[in-house]
Amino acid sequence: MQDTLADRLRPKIIAIVVLLIVQGLLGLYFSLFLLADLLAPGRPVIVKGISIITGPAAGVALAVALASPVIAWGLWTLKPWVRQRCTLLELLSLGIGAIELLEPGVSSIAPVTRLVIAALILVLLYVGPGVRALSHA
Repeated sequence: MQDTLADRLRPKIIAIVVLLIVQGLLGLYFSLFLLADLLAPGRPVIVKGISIITGPAAGVALAVALASPVIAWGLWTLKPWVRQRCTLLELLSLGIGAIELLEPGVSSIAPVTRLVIAALILVLLYVGPGVRALSHA
């Protein structure tokens, strides 16, 4: 039987698609939380320090969360544009995770989760089939 490229990459694609869907769901949850906190009554209109980044970070986090299922669909159907878009999406996710770590009012669980998922997706996307972790073979 002929072993095609799609057959060899199928387990890796399934793992990335699952991670992208989890990233999208968690991203929606955490970005909507940031937006709700930003629009909460009683919140000061003028903010100082790193808190000024909350609005743009929440917007980019929401965009990443909404784009994740589209990238997952493109990866599942083996579209030619998916590798570049997935890399860009995960670099944005890494940046947002790093910025959220500096945010004083945000729990560290959300940014660390975002960083771990983005790093896993990038590793799965770029590590070749000949690379074995912790192996001398």
